[in-house]
Formats: sequence, C-alpha cells, structure tokens
Amino acid sequence: MNKASIRVESLVIPTYPEPAKEEMPLFAEYRVHQRSTGRPYPNKATLDVDRQHRQDKTYTVVHMENEYLDVLIMPEIGGKIYAAKDKTTGYDFFYRQHVVKPGLIGAFGSWVSGGVEFNWPFHHRPSSDYALEACEDGSVVCWLSEHDPIDRMKGMVGVVLRPGATYLETRVKLCNRTETTKSFLWWENAAAPGNEQYQIFFPKDVTYVNFHYLDLHTSYPIAGDTTYNGIDMKTARDISMHKNTHDATSYFACASKYDFFGGYDHGKQCGVVHIADHHISPGKKMFTWGYNQLSKNWENTLTDTDGQYAELMAGSYTDNQPNFSWLEPYETKEFSQYWYPISKIGIPDYANLRCAAIRFSLSQPKRSARCTSRCAQTARYFLQQRWR
Repeated sequence: MNKASIRVESLVIPTYPEPAKEEMPLFAEYRVHQRSTGRPYPNKATLDVDRQHRQDKTYTVVHMENEYLDVLIMPEIGGKIYAAKDKTTGYDFFYRQHVVKPGLIGAFGSWVSGGVEFNWPFHHRPSSDYALEACEDGSVVCWLSEHDPIDRMKGMVGVVLRPGATYLETRVKLCNRTETTKSFLWWENAAAPGNEQYQIFFPKDVTYVNFHYLDLHTSYPIAGDTTYNGIDMKTARDISMHKNTHDATSYFACASKYDFFGGYDHGKQCGVVHIADHHISPGKKMFTWGYNQLSKNWENTLTDTDGQYAELMAGSYTDNQPNFSWLEPYETKEFSQYWYPISKIGIPDYANLRCAAIRFSLSQPKRSARCTSRCAQTARYFLQQRWR
C-alpha cells in the first residue's frame, strides 16, 4: 500500500524581525479590525514593523508529500500552509512567499501574507502548536491548534494528505469549553498568485456578489450600472478577471447550491479549486488589493520580490464578514474543506471532490476533466452525466 509521508525539517527564509510587543494592556474596546471589534486584551499586540534588519532565519516546517502534492506547513508564522506544489506541473497553487515580512494587518499587529491561514475565532489570527499523525490507511495529518485567551475557546485544524490523491483536506474542530454561548468566525484564507491573467470562478448560479455587511451588491461576472464600495462600476466590466478591479475590495458570492469555487491563471494554465459542503460552508469570497498606488504600497509592505496576490476565502457557518456564528456551551463543531490544483482545462463549469470539468456545446464533442485521484474512470463517468 502506498503511503503519504510526513516529516519535520528546517527551512531558512530571509526575515524581517518582529519588534517587541506592547507590554501595556490594550483595552481597545472600539478598535476596528476587519470590520469587527478588534480588542486584543488579554493578548499582547505589535504596534510597529522593522524594515532595517533583514536576516536569514531557520524555521521548523512540516513537510507532507505523496505522488502528486508537495506541501509545507509552518507553525512558527501563524500555523499556516506555507506552500503547496502540484508535482505534475511544478505549479505552486497557493501564493508562496520567499521572505517573511510582517505588516500591521493582523488582529494583534504582525501578519504575514501567503499560503493558507485559518482565521479563528475571528480574522487574521495565528496558531502555533502542532502534532503529527500517521493513519492506518496511509494518510498523514498535521494538526494545528490554538487556544483563544479572549473567550477561552479551542480551535484545531488537521491538514490531511492521502496517498494517491491530489487534494488536501483541512479537518476542523472548534470547541467552546465554557458554560456560556460564544461567537466565532471560520474563514480559510488562501492566497493566490494574482496577476492580470488570473480569474476567479464561482458556480454558474452566482449572479451577483455582496460587499461586507451585505449592504452593497453588484452583478456577477459582468458588473455595471452601479457604485460598489465607492468604486464606479457604471461602465460594464468582467470582475471575475483580476485585472478589472483597480481598487482594493471584496466580492462575496451570493447563495449557491454548489460546493466549489476557485481561481485560474490563464497564462500558466493552472489554478486551484476549493470544495466544501455548501450547507455548512457557504462562504465564497475573493479579495484583491487591485491595481493602484495602494496596491503597490501593500505589495512593498508584505513582500520583496513575489509580487501581487489575491485572497480566495472560504467561510464555514458564515457567508459574509463579520457575520459571526455561535457555539453553545461546551459545543464542538466538526467539518472539512478541501483544496486541489487543476491544469490545462480552463475555468471549470462544475467541480466536486472527484474531478473538475468543462462542459462543451454539442458542436464541440471533446470533453475535458482533471481527476483528483488516480482513477480516471471517475472523470469519464462524470463527463457522461448531464448537469444544469
């Protein structure tokens, strides 16, 4: 039986050090963070950056690998998936940083872009503890864990890699360890290597998108005849194309009955698909810094040489920010999300955990699909079916 591998290694990355945290308690009750209350206490916050002392630093990384995927996880920079490569194409389907350059975006100050971060119990929060697990079926798991000092809750995510599969599972457990009801958000934030040829795709039943608070809307994929988040969109444009949004903004998909979304780089003919049960994980979002002076400033703030990125965010128990959900006293919620790379098929019309595929017209008899396992019969069966 084939097995996926997991091992602990070291990786040297050029790093801008984090300044000392503020020692005085910050009772900032009305501090706004990602449009929700950003009170840090009892956590300590970093209030400055250091751009003068870049140096090489050795990090502990968890290296997971099977026949198709090569994955790095870094507990020390927020407990995130640092990089994930499709071994069949050499494509990093998440944005890979080659420098650790914190910016003041996180709930407690320092935040590093790239990879996949797990936002819990609200936006841009770090996790650090980790444990490794090898399963009888040959799969491996890297568990990342965080205790929340603010509400005394516990959050865990297991990054699962199976033998013979080209998808990653993120297996989540959220625990309210207290006797009172607590609010929470869960968004998986995947950075994508954005450029002018990158395109976000939502299911075909997504005909409009929302802004934060659900108070602004515009049609999708062709936006027009409106002002959205202060952006004049009266001239029609295809906002699924990354190049057509010049100002920083977010697009939250309207309710969809399908379980997928993702992004595709037409220049490299590669992309990424996200899969999750839409009854549990309805949130489908794209954030972009856009193409203006602000985007250039943030690019310089967060990286040295790796350029632009966009964020593909997947919400569980929420479809907008900051629409919090609830954990009852001593309640635990468990769910999974999935990510996998695609290549040379363009924008998929439909995707599930077995394959992503394009539907052609009757005048085009060819079919195209990308399997997520070694069994091509799954794709052939899928492409023989009709879907609307």
